[in-house]
Amino acid sequence: MSTAPRGMSVQEGYRLYREAALYVNRRYQRKLVWTEEEKARLIESILKGFPIPLILLAERSKAGGAGQYEIIDGLQRMNAIFSFIENAFAVNNAYFDVSEFARAKQASDEGGFISAPTDKSKLSRTECAAFLDYQLAVTIYSPATDDQITDVFGRINSGGKQLSDQEKRQAGLIAPFASTVRGLAAEIRGDASKEVLTLIEMPEISIDSKRARQQYGLTAEDTFWCKQGVLRNTQLRDSEDEEMLADIAASILLNEPLARSREVLDELYTPGSEIYNKIETALAAYGSKRLASEIKATFSVLRETVESFSPNANALRSVVDPGSTNPVKAAFYAVFMSFFELVVKQSKSPSDPSGIMTALKNLHDAMIKTAHYAKTEDRVKNIDKTTGLIQKHFVHKEPPALQHGPGLALDFENSLRRSSIETSRYEFKQGMLRLSDDRAQDPDLPIRIVQTLCAIANVGPDAPGFLYIGVADKEADAKRIEFLDKLTPIKVGQRFVVGIDREVAVLKVKLDGYIQKLVAAIRNSDLSEPLKTQVLAKIDTVAYRDRTVIRIMVPPQAEVSFVGNESFVRYNSETVKVEGKALLGLNGLFEKQRGSSVPKNRV
Repeated sequence: MSTAPRGMSVQEGYRLYREAALYVNRRYQRKLVWTEEEKARLIESILKGFPIPLILLAERSKAGGAGQYEIIDGLQRMNAIFSFIENAFAVNNAYFDVSEFARAKQASDEGGFISAPTDKSKLSRTECAAFLDYQLAVTIYSPATDDQITDVFGRINSGGKQLSDQEKRQAGLIAPFASTVRGLAAEIRGDASKEVLTLIEMPEISIDSKRARQQYGLTAEDTFWCKQGVLRNTQLRDSEDEEMLADIAASILLNEPLARSREVLDELYTPGSEIYNKIETALAAYGSKRLASEIKATFSVLRETVESFSPNANALRSVVDPGSTNPVKAAFYAVFMSFFELVVKQSKSPSDPSGIMTALKNLHDAMIKTAHYAKTEDRVKNIDKTTGLIQKHFVHKEPPALQHGPGLALDFENSLRRSSIETSRYEFKQGMLRLSDDRAQDPDLPIRIVQTLCAIANVGPDAPGFLYIGVADKEADAKRIEFLDKLTPIKVGQRFVVGIDREVAVLKVKLDGYIQKLVAAIRNSDLSEPLKTQVLAKIDTVAYRDRTVIRIMVPPQAEVSFVGNESFVRYNSETVKVEGKALLGLNGLFEKQRGSSVPKNRV
């Protein structure tokens, strides 16, 4: 692995940024976490001509050519520089003058960002030129393998003073347990995404606060952790949610509460330590997918219980520790593990959210608490006490919450947020009825749904896709539904949850009858096998607040899918028929995955 230190002007860096040539690998990189104040200090240093720390890039061997780089060190700095150019914030009350930089002006004119109003103070022409000419100290590793990049990142950041305890643990470690916790944390926060993103996509999956208002995709106060008073915004920024999930996941794998301390958490992430080896062995036996699925489902059911009791912020904290403004981390751990026992281990479902929350009143005061170290036996007593308080409000239902309805709510929200980046794998329909005054059924919709399922399957063999019915992807449709059906759409990301219950009422049928019409349309279609059978087995409903949404999962396929003799693909969010050379190219996408084992005459 060779290194090539050199200077890179801010102008050149911005070109790479806008050409989507700078990548971020979420296996080891943090989300965007700098505050506006921290960004402003860096920009001031550049404007004064002061040196700033080195930026490390790795040339991507998988990017299809030279000039594509993965950011090893310098993510926060590069985002600060480019977001300043794009008028996300001012420094000393002055914005960068976009009119002085043709490339940024073009990006703004094309809708890439919103320029500062003309009446705001701007840097002078001379200051803008000096800023763009500033030479960033850059070292490029070329070529670099994934393992080398990860190793370098870990060595640089494991001792970094600016990283939190959990970020130091995670830095450069891609072992199964660490990777599972990292992925779980992103799912529960709501910033789950594909593993490798361009730098320009990072704000979409980063966390803002209402006070900072940096226009990121998520707001800390809207995450479960902060909304319910489990963590403060600053603790979320420092990845304490991942620390809590590591604690929960380890407790599940050990089949007893972890004896929690800073030192024990460190050992969970220290290769070769006794508990590291024990956890990795237990995870291999338990299964990382199973563990993640069960924890997410438990979170979904717990959140639904809390929000059914009260939609207000801090509903959980106000119950378990009334009058307090302190985070309720210990109480949350006990409540979560009790829900896990009842929902996962006993396959029960909540029957009375109000009864559960009332039973948890003043739980914090009733618990055994210690400042820096939690003994296993004390945590067992806390969990047993909590379970005893709430278990009479859980019952056996078919299907259980773990596999249905409330248990899918978290995955549903993540789909809505991910869809803005991975548009081709997601499709949303507001319903089966037209939004005209007569609310007539759309006779062409079933075939369009079948074609879309085919197209999503043809995106590629490496990941599933989803089609949701009961979600509007246009604000105009959401407003029309609000007028017609007298309900308020729930906005999640860029989508609007409207549910299908309103159409069930218009059609005067039962929910099962509504769903069976969709199932019959797919069953009687010419959708190719095995896709048809797999899709029919993957139709479910999601209970999201007071709405029912149909979810159709499209599993990854081993070969090109068809509707009769026709095949379809996705171009962003559009479904398009494909034929000729394009069809041959599509077949090649699947051949690479299966080693050219499918007969050529299939297409």
